[in-house]
Amino acid sequence: MRYIDKRANEEEGNLITDGYLENECKTADQLTGEVRYQNIDYAGSFSTGGYKKQMLELGMVSQQRYCCYCLRKIGKSKSATLEHIIPQKSASTQGYDRFTELSNRQVMLTSEFTYAENQTRPPYPHTVAWNNLVVSCDGRFPIDNQVSSHCCNNARSSEYAPPVYYLPDLESRLVYMQDGTLQPLVGNRQDEIRATIGSAKLNCQALKEIRRLWYLLRNCPYKEIVSCLYDRNLRMKTLYSVLPMKDSTEVNMVFKYLKDEYWRTFMEYHLFYKIFQGKN
Repeated sequence: MRYIDKRANEEEGNLITDGYLENECKTADQLTGEVRYQNIDYAGSFSTGGYKKQMLELGMVSQQRYCCYCLRKIGKSKSATLEHIIPQKSASTQGYDRFTELSNRQVMLTSEFTYAENQTRPPYPHTVAWNNLVVSCDGRFPIDNQVSSHCCNNARSSEYAPPVYYLPDLESRLVYMQDGTLQPLVGNRQDEIRATIGSAKLNCQALKEIRRLWYLLRNCPYKEIVSCLYDRNLRMKTLYSVLPMKDSTEVNMVFKYLKDEYWRTFMEYHLFYKIFQGKN
């Protein structure tokens, strides 16, 4: 994970939500003329009206196409999902409102917004609010076709996962270990970081394996790693050069990553090459 600055595209994101509310949800009482915003429906009119697609595309720009959780580079929009930080069916914002982006000045539950006497924005209804939506990958790997999602948004579902990627100093609060595991460092937000790691399953076997391999390749020229995608013999040579081959697990890793689809998936996590640079 790394810091996501929602303020950079906040105006554009809020305009998408405002456009949706004005065009799809606005009603006026025939007698009094009072304007109300009702029938706010993320799965319905927000999606079918094209607003979800707009929000997803802007989120991709905001996050430089990296998954908010696992830092996978999302090459295609069909592999991306919009993650509701405060779950769609949540009955409370407790635990999320500690973050400025999700304070009651910025976001409120959609059910509360619908019946609020004053619907002036902000705060925005949480199911369609820019600050409550981030881009996640679909958590799929070629490792096990029977598993629909190993990590991230779909695996998290509605479990408590505080948006620790809203902490500007997040990278100094966690560490990626040599064996590929992600751990929080001791500090006043470590419980929140641990909760998000657990809920989004960021230490699933697939992610640990990929991160470990990037650690082992940290001193290998990056151009050579890229070339491995097109040269299977070079890939085999590179894998044998960094894996100790002490047990069957590492032998299996060689055979696994010799397959093109595995190496392509591995390359989608290229940000870890930079993360592990300079580590002993």
